Amino acid sequence: MQKLVTIYLDNSSYAQGRLMVGSFADKHGLIEEHLQKYLTDGWTITQVHGFGGNSEGLMVRGWITVVLDKK
Repeated sequence: MQKLVTIYLDNSSYAQGRLMVGSFADKHGLIEEHLQKYLTDGWTITQVHGFGGNSEGLMVRGWITVVLDKK
């Protein structure tokens, strides 16, 4: 059995408490807690890919996709 998990990342969370309007930075960093639940339940990570983001801008947002597998 496989599962696809997407994790949103936003570098504006590093603005030292000064969140910008329209930001989802409060969701940044939830990757560990989100995956830990699956790993504890016996899922293993088989693939990790990143997409999105913009290195030319001040604010960078993107996603990590993780493919989990459970036998």
